[in-house]
Amino acid sequence: MSATRRNRRSQSKTTLLPPLGRGGWGGGESALAVGWSGAAQVLRAGERFVAELLATGGHCPPPLPPLPKGGSYEVAPVAKGVRAVDVLPFRRIAAAMFLGAALLCLTNPPAHAADVDFYRDVYPILKTNCIACHNKTTTKAALNMESPETMRKGGDSGEGVVPGKSTESLIYEAAAQTGDLEMPPKNNKTGAAKLKPEELALLKTWIDQGAKSSVKQARQVVWQPLPARMQPIYSVALTRDGRFAACGRANQIDVYDLATRQLVARLADDTLKPPAAHRAFVQSLAISPDGTKLASGSFREVKIWRRESAAVSSTKGDPALGAVISALSGDGHQVVCANKAGELHVVDSAMGKVIKTIPTGIAANITLLSVSPDATHAIVYVSDATLSLWSLASGVRIATKDGVAGVHTATWTRDGQAIITGGDDKVVRIWPRPTDGKAEFAAPKELSGATGAITALTSGPDSVIAASADGKVRVWNSAEGKPVREFPIAGVGALALSADGKQLATGRADGAVQIWDLATGKSLIELRGDAESNAQLAGLDWQVAAQALEASYQKQEVARIEAVNKAVDDRLKKVNETIANVRKELVEKDKALKSATEAKDAAQKAADAIAEQIAKAGKPDPALEKQQKDAQDKLTAATAAESMAMAAYKALEIHLKDAEFEAQNFMAAQAKNQSAIASANAAAAKAKEAQDKATADSAALKKAVAERSTPLLAVRFSADAQTVAAAFGDGSLRVWAIASGVPIEHVVGTAATALAASGDGGFIASAPDGSLARVSSSVRWVLERTLGGESATSPFVDRVNAVRFSPDGKTLAAGGGETTRSGDISLWDVATGQMIQEWKERHSDAVLSLDFSADGTRLASGGADKIARVTELASGKVVNIFEGHTHHVLGVSFRSDGRILATAGADGTVVVWDMLSGERKKKVEGWSKEVTSVQFIGATNQIVTSSGDNLVRIVDDNGGQVRAMPKTPDFLQSAASTPNAGALIGGGEDGLLHLWNGTNGQELATFGAVANARTP
Repeated sequence: MSATRRNRRSQSKTTLLPPLGRGGWGGGESALAVGWSGAAQVLRAGERFVAELLATGGHCPPPLPPLPKGGSYEVAPVAKGVRAVDVLPFRRIAAAMFLGAALLCLTNPPAHAADVDFYRDVYPILKTNCIACHNKTTTKAALNMESPETMRKGGDSGEGVVPGKSTESLIYEAAAQTGDLEMPPKNNKTGAAKLKPEELALLKTWIDQGAKSSVKQARQVVWQPLPARMQPIYSVALTRDGRFAACGRANQIDVYDLATRQLVARLADDTLKPPAAHRAFVQSLAISPDGTKLASGSFREVKIWRRESAAVSSTKGDPALGAVISALSGDGHQVVCANKAGELHVVDSAMGKVIKTIPTGIAANITLLSVSPDATHAIVYVSDATLSLWSLASGVRIATKDGVAGVHTATWTRDGQAIITGGDDKVVRIWPRPTDGKAEFAAPKELSGATGAITALTSGPDSVIAASADGKVRVWNSAEGKPVREFPIAGVGALALSADGKQLATGRADGAVQIWDLATGKSLIELRGDAESNAQLAGLDWQVAAQALEASYQKQEVARIEAVNKAVDDRLKKVNETIANVRKELVEKDKALKSATEAKDAAQKAADAIAEQIAKAGKPDPALEKQQKDAQDKLTAATAAESMAMAAYKALEIHLKDAEFEAQNFMAAQAKNQSAIASANAAAAKAKEAQDKATADSAALKKAVAERSTPLLAVRFSADAQTVAAAFGDGSLRVWAIASGVPIEHVVGTAATALAASGDGGFIASAPDGSLARVSSSVRWVLERTLGGESATSPFVDRVNAVRFSPDGKTLAAGGGETTRSGDISLWDVATGQMIQEWKERHSDAVLSLDFSADGTRLASGGADKIARVTELASGKVVNIFEGHTHHVLGVSFRSDGRILATAGADGTVVVWDMLSGERKKKVEGWSKEVTSVQFIGATNQIVTSSGDNLVRIVDDNGGQVRAMPKTPDFLQSAASTPNAGALIGGGEDGLLHLWNGTNGQELATFGAVANARTP
């Protein structure tokens, strides 16, 4: 209307549309023709538009033809059925055209060929503009507009819909804004807009047709690819050992090996194109306690992924070969064995088959064997001080050198063009590899400077590195033979250089492997221990923390009960004082009662005597009558006094009994409290004893690991230099991640003396008898099953906002529901994928968070209804309802002992609840935005939180802040911690997964959407 008025003022000759007939497009007297300026264009556009209008059977106008650049619409009335018209000399007034269409729809509802279907036609309109405020959860004015039945029932203002009478229906009147009530209101918080003319027409027609209900159709989702720039992380998860972290980035799931700081898997459902974990955003993640299963929740579905780690494989050496020493080719594809008879056997390491047998005729014992980098030649050193070179292809000896005494170690230069030897004479020699046909080695280049026997050798692109018994590792330039650097490292028995020549690994006699920066000589990290020892230490650390928590709780209980007992003591003291006073007063009251009784008896006796005198007199005697009256008055007064004394005595007697009963109760409470104090002290002592034992066991294990001095025989970098392996004299093989120093593999019984890097980032180890062990750190995640899905039969009606594994890993809980309508929880058997239990509408709004108690008997849930509930799993009953937040409950977490529950709210608070009393223990504040996740750390009272204020914080359950991680660039959605807080991760809107050391707040890495992107 306002646009038309503006046109009237600016263009005085504009003609408005004539009145329209009641029959509308289907049977009225007029219609609209629309076209561009210019007769020919108007005619064609008018024909098409009128034809479209007539073809609709009277519905509201179809979409207008595209408007040419710089053009405008013109409107004109035309007679019904006209196919083409001349354009009247009207001004170009787009507003008038829209006004006419609106008036047409409002005054002439469309004549639908079929009934209007509520859920198909009307419900989408109401859902967009009305239901956000008028639903079962948020029922403003007590009006629910989610179904025809609830609309007919109405609300505070009466019946909402009168079937067949739209003009008498409050909902239509409010939507059309024709009465006092206008809906939706202006500037509403939900963004609801005034209904369009065609929407109003549908609503009016549905009511006039009887406001009939219909069958609700399953919502069909038309999926569109997510924009590449949208990479928010809504959920993260960690394995208990801190090895792997997962994050849901948009509809992708990335899994990182935190030990190596590498992306190891991007999960994909092969049925989705392009590859993705889900079609929609990943709303929730959880990893099973054993770290082998990952559950992900998205729109209407949960997927369970299974981790498949490459198994350690081994191959026994062929006893028929009689091998006593073996060596691996650089790529590990071949192993060369030598037996006592001096025969060399070249074996395919994958097939275990002998490729070639070379009879050398060597009678003395072979003590050293080394294969060239290209696997074409082998060095053989025997106890008679002979060094020889053999062709593995032709099986012939190429060259030999006698008198090379005291050699302890031999290897090849990186290019394979020379052999390096070292031994007792403290000199490193570089022997040029003889060409075929030459029977002698040329004179070697000698590298001097060592003051002890050479114990280990390795080479780089232009360097030779040797360890010696003088406690030094020296680096020479191989071309010039000049010393470059010297490392003071004692007891080195094995050396390895990374493929890029930048890092040096030294294996020491004390069982430690140390990594060095070769260019600067700086020690980068020292590697010790093994995965099993670390797991034992983690278990002991958990026991220490759990027992400390138990001891602390019991001490708090002692303090609490003692405080209660002090109050009881005070009350008992007062009661006893009251009893003593009452008893004293009772003696006085007893005397008073006796005195009053005696006085009454005396008065009674006097009255009886006067009465007797009067009876004897036989005639009235005024004097006696006066005496009788006086005696009766005294008797009445004495009787009253006795009654009062009796009442006072009885009241005091009752008071005494009450006080004595109260004293008995207080004494019983004292005895009970003393017993509770004794029990709590005993429990605290027991916990302290267990804590001390676990602490001692942990210290002993750490000492044993530190003092472990198993001889280290070989060390090797992986092909990508992310890990390093070492073979030990006790037959074990250990692998560490260099970035973190975490031991990731421990294989026993290999008896390996030689190592090679395999192409998959793992290692191949060979024993003297030719036995092989293959160790791979590769990890693969496969989709095991999908729960629910896109079909109408999915048990999930909307997004699955929370998933959580039970403590035994056998059950998966999933939480979600339809926003503003229901908060649903379901339990699933992880092994079979079958639903075990379902609680529909456990919350009145969507479930957003879940957590199992440590004993697996209870499940806590937080919802958009601002409430946290605790369900007893055995009975399915809600045993606790916690109302303390003023906004969504975004996170819930049980403390390890199950006595405390922490809840995180979109109101920017964490509330700590006492599960024993069911009361709020503490409300923790200090966040400026939503607290998006909450998790108790291990067996402690510390809680890790993430928040929209870009911070991950650790607080305790008494409200004290322990630590804040460095601030991130954007809103954080989720965080998770290992039990010891050694690894803490968080992710949010910027799509970055952050890794911190939670014990000191140091940021360790940041992973982006690009594989392996990181900022240590």
